[in-house]
Amino acid sequence: MALLVLSPSLATIKGATIDKRLRSAVVKIYATYQRPDYTMPWQTHPPASGTGTGFMIANKRILTNAHVVSDARFIEVQKEDAPQRYRARVKFVAHDCDLAILEVTNTAFYEGTHPLAMAKKLPDLNDEVTVLGYPMGGDRQSVTRGVVSRIDFSRYAHSGIDHHLVLQVDAAINPGNSGGPVLFGKRVVGLAFQGLAWAENIGYAIPLPVLNHFLDDIADGEYHGYPELGISFLSARNPALRKHLNIPVSKGGVAVTMVDPYGAAAGFVKNGDVVLTVDGHTVGNDGTIAFNGTRVLFAELTERRQWGETINMEVWHNNERLSVDVPLINHHDPFLFRNTYDKRPRYLVRGGLVFAPLTHRYLQQVEGSSSSNVRQLIYFATHAKIDGFHKDFDEFVVLIRRLPHPVNAYSGGFMNGVLTHLNGKRIRRLEDVRTAWQSSDNGFINLEFAGMKENLILRKNLSDTSHKAILDAYGIPADAYLGEVQP
Repeated sequence: MALLVLSPSLATIKGATIDKRLRSAVVKIYATYQRPDYTMPWQTHPPASGTGTGFMIANKRILTNAHVVSDARFIEVQKEDAPQRYRARVKFVAHDCDLAILEVTNTAFYEGTHPLAMAKKLPDLNDEVTVLGYPMGGDRQSVTRGVVSRIDFSRYAHSGIDHHLVLQVDAAINPGNSGGPVLFGKRVVGLAFQGLAWAENIGYAIPLPVLNHFLDDIADGEYHGYPELGISFLSARNPALRKHLNIPVSKGGVAVTMVDPYGAAAGFVKNGDVVLTVDGHTVGNDGTIAFNGTRVLFAELTERRQWGETINMEVWHNNERLSVDVPLINHHDPFLFRNTYDKRPRYLVRGGLVFAPLTHRYLQQVEGSSSSNVRQLIYFATHAKIDGFHKDFDEFVVLIRRLPHPVNAYSGGFMNGVLTHLNGKRIRRLEDVRTAWQSSDNGFINLEFAGMKENLILRKNLSDTSHKAILDAYGIPADAYLGEVQP
């Protein structure tokens, strides 16, 4: 839980007392969380606790980071100079942009508080901003300041893969102040959330456009998430490439190298097309557009749109300029391996073998292994859609653990393999394992794995008769949790 800190707790900035009304909106968050264990998905890690910061906004809501309250079992909030803690709950959470809304049902909590207001626009470079929060090292509220040094497009650590706008401030980062408001004057322009462990005096805040996008998204009572075009592109600076694609000299644009089959642009844009304009903005041959007085990647335009809206693109396709309206609706993508939270892992145990869908959390726990099977999992997570390998699957089902027993002797070499067939039946998703396991008519269970010449063979009768004994021996309360599967 990261924070922006420049100095010890201060009461003034440049000699001016920080308005107590502003400080009254900032609360300390106490969270007790419990993370699932993706290598033994029937159990969880021990409970742990942490603190963070949040601040009150309109309509009696507390805005904070998603990572402050992810996997939380119990949340309390406390106001400055108040001894009482109040129970809170997560009302909305957006893991793709690391934001969450908490609510407190006890109306006494809001007495004497004043919600913070959002600014109309971002500060300029070199403008000084103020950060309020509760960093570790003390119980009282800290008031610090920093200078805006950059506004850029960068990866958000919480999800591990999503990129959004960030506000960079020349400030040190310490744990505890995540979720604290970044103020320009008396209005919110950002929310402190992460830093660079290897760099000094560099801190990041989630800027105003991302905060507003989240708040606008949840206005209808549901969080839909950021739409993604799903386009990979190559700079079209090279004259040989431009000649190969027959791009006129006067045109800018970038060459599309991949269209994600689950992205919004699928079916509207094709590999080899050249993106010329997006939403009326001319795309340079480096993928940037002129936007609000600076150049940013054209992806920033979809960042400002909500899920379900439409964006216009002009592309150079087969030697002609085409205009396409792309609905910003993304389908559920089982091959998008971002960090997951607030979900119980799915798994299935048969014959002492534990199967589960491939997830980023599981990869994090095994990626240090030198096993060729683990390296293959990393390939599946990063290149399966590029190479089209995903087409025969709804998700990748992995043999994640062997519970040693005579029924599954000599199966260690198949660990971390991706299951493709069971008893001759295609395994597209975890539920297929349970069905196919019952289909044997020759007394054996035959398992085939991607990239392996040999099959894993088990005796079905021994698998069936030893099933309960294996679960009891290893203290597994249930042989499966299949959860709610996305359509």
